[in-house]
Amino acid sequence: MIEKVKDDVAEILAPSTEYLVEKRFTPDLLTMIGFIFNIGAAVLFGFASPTSAPLLYMWAGLTVLVAGIFDFLDGQVARKGKTESKFGALLDSTVDRYSEIFIWFGIAISFIRADDLWTSSAVFFALAGSLMVSYVRARIEGLGAECKVGFMQRPERVIAIGAGGVIVPLIGDIGLIVVVWAIALLGNFTAMERVIHFRKLTKS
Repeated sequence: MIEKVKDDVAEILAPSTEYLVEKRFTPDLLTMIGFIFNIGAAVLFGFASPTSAPLLYMWAGLTVLVAGIFDFLDGQVARKGKTESKFGALLDSTVDRYSEIFIWFGIAISFIRADDLWTSSAVFFALAGSLMVSYVRARIEGLGAECKVGFMQRPERVIAIGAGGVIVPLIGDIGLIVVVWAIALLGNFTAMERVIHFRKLTKS
């Protein structure tokens, strides 16, 4: 399912990919542009408030989605322009992890300021799950196996956080709260699902 969505998005963004390759934008530059957008989103989340500044949630969510587009384009440009490199792959993965850390930090600050202890605590588990999903996949692939199982991968997390922020002005922060708890639960479930998947592979 997610691969089909990726293919559809790649087709939609194909003209942008062609333009960036033609103008010699490097994948590393696009990676860092996305990172800057994610830092901006984290700041917006940190200053947002469901009562006094709900629109900041919307702008934070939109910024996360824009950053996600750059995160997608860097890989497309690397493949289309035949500029893939081991360093680029490492930079992309490292920046992705730091981006998630900053985003979750901003969201945590927002809920701490709102005196929502339960959700701000759930952010910790959402961050842990987000990092572990990626770590387990990288570890399994480093051991020579493929691992794309599980629902709560990075694209789903980006879309969920972005959408959760965008809808706050419409329905309040309950939308973002649901997203935080969903990622906290499903992220860690996905990480464990991948461990079990690899266990089955090694037993066969």
